[in-house]
Amino acid sequence: MNNYNFDGQPDGDWDDRGELSWQEYDWQQYLVRHEQEVEKFISLYNRLPTRPDRLDEVAIQMEWDDQDWSLSESGDLMEDSGEPVDESEEEDTQDDFDPYTILRHPVYVVVRGLFRDMRRRWAAYIVTGDSPAGATSSWALALAFAEAEAQATLALQSLDMGDFGLACCQMKLALDALNKTFAVLPAVIGQQGPVEELLDQDFRQRLFDLRDVCLRVLGDCRAQLRRKG
Repeated sequence: MNNYNFDGQPDGDWDDRGELSWQEYDWQQYLVRHEQEVEKFISLYNRLPTRPDRLDEVAIQMEWDDQDWSLSESGDLMEDSGEPVDESEEEDTQDDFDPYTILRHPVYVVVRGLFRDMRRRWAAYIVTGDSPAGATSSWALALAFAEAEAQATLALQSLDMGDFGLACCQMKLALDALNKTFAVLPAVIGQQGPVEELLDQDFRQRLFDLRDVCLRVLGDCRAQLRRKG
């Protein structure tokens, strides 16, 4: 994966590649590769259920650079002067020539992957017909999932545009939706047996990890605002 600065603009010799001339088929293949990236993340994540640092470990296995994943972990890409740090001495060994879109943002892949994994688990559970959840609580869970994912995605889009204040507000809305998900879980899952207990644990693990991701991005956005202020 190529390096990206926090504003979401890819570093490197992108200007020398000329104008992108892709047809519909090229973009379809791009979307297929993105879906494969999301599925790869889900697979790697599910192999590390007991690792407290599972998000960072998966990031390493996904070959995401520190600055892609979280500025607070690796130091800022911008000096106090506001100018980008010179990384010209670093050797770029990647052969990836795909254009940058929000779909390639590591945090987007994480958010997309974790919500997809939870939806799959929920679908597999309710298809058995043993779910104690009524229509109202099931709908509340679906709404909370959709709202949290949408607000986190919008926050990343605002981040890519350099609108850090807006990104903060949207991440706070995503966190609020995640809190609503925590609140509705007892009603939709309950504690009837080992299956429900495991599902509850899996959901809570993923929700806590999603909250961790949102807080990382929120903290980085606020740091950028303090620097610019």
